[in-house]
Amino acid sequence: MSNYVSLNSVACAYFFETHNVFPIDKRNRICFNECVHLKDVDLEWIKRLSKEDKKKIERDLKKFFKNYEIR
Repeated sequence: MSNYVSLNSVACAYFFETHNVFPIDKRNRICFNECVHLKDVDLEWIKRLSKEDKKKIERDLKKFFKNYEIR
């Protein structure tokens, strides 16, 4: 599980292989005990993503949210 990106706008790390999202705490550590699959995130979480962060995971957002497009 090493292929991941930090999504600073929502204080999370996204792992490409598993499509899992983990929060990052105030000390910049990934909280591995609080996992959410990308398909289970709510639309508010997606709206809070910066444009830059959306681009990082755009392919997977389109996979799990069929009508998704970057705005």
